Amino acid sequence: MITIEELEQDRIKLKNKTLLVIGITVGIVALIALIFQSSEVLFFGIIPILLFPALFTTKQKREYILKFKKYFVQSALKTVFTDLTYRPEQGMGRDVIASTKMMHMGDRYSSNDYISGKYKDIGFRQADIHIEEERETTDSDGNTRTYWVTLFKGRWMIFDFNKTFKADLQVCQKYFGNNRVSNWGNENKFEKVKLESMDFNKRFNVYAQSDHEAFYLLTPPIMEKIIKLDDMNQGRLLLCFIDNKLHIGLYDGKDSFEHAPIFKQINEEQVRDNISNDIKQITMFIDELDLDNDLFRREAK
Repeated sequence: MITIEELEQDRIKLKNKTLLVIGITVGIVALIALIFQSSEVLFFGIIPILLFPALFTTKQKREYILKFKKYFVQSALKTVFTDLTYRPEQGMGRDVIASTKMMHMGDRYSSNDYISGKYKDIGFRQADIHIEEERETTDSDGNTRTYWVTLFKGRWMIFDFNKTFKADLQVCQKYFGNNRVSNWGNENKFEKVKLESMDFNKRFNVYAQSDHEAFYLLTPPIMEKIIKLDDMNQGRLLLCFIDNKLHIGLYDGKDSFEHAPIFKQINEEQVRDNISNDIKQITMFIDELDLDNDLFRREAK
């Protein structure tokens, strides 16, 4: 059984090792610069100063974070969700996101903090995902440089949706930044649909295989709830109704459940508050969209 005292000891050891590696690296870079009397050595020495601590503490940091998440995150999740599975180092498969055809999947994909369980008897899965695309730029001298652009960074959540539907539906917030949402309409014979709510139409693009299915799923109350969720979240929203599931992508640039401090003492109250806020990012969608509504349940039977 992990204790807070053990966690704090692990944190101090990791902090001290990190500072030691930084100190040694700075000393070596400064000595070389002094020997060669070159300011360029100091400039390029920034790279090893930043890189070496990460290289020499990777295993220790990983073990500390895993212990931290088991002590704080897993215990907090158990108080809210049933049938819980939590795998902090695993994520959601790339193919799961790709199957929605909502995203260009880029050239590099990573995912962690996989959670599955039930809340108010509604099954769900969620994970943090990061999708990047490699690009090139050429300067006036013809020199080519490659760099990475983030297409999506945030949460991907999948909820049971107890309202049967025959066709898939995509809802994408306008001005989605660099994510380059897939041209789903043209690829899958989907058409852009305008709904009754002017406010909703201003915020979101809706693509569906039939107008009937769009109006059936996106009723005025549901649109109002999605607008409210849009206002409640700092990130941008994607929603996809597919295979009787509701996929929600929240692009907020954050990596949830990463609250393990290294250079300052563990503040239990603050950590628990931060984790509680991360958990609310899951429960709010079930609560606000009323996914456990008895009407949905009766219709799904």
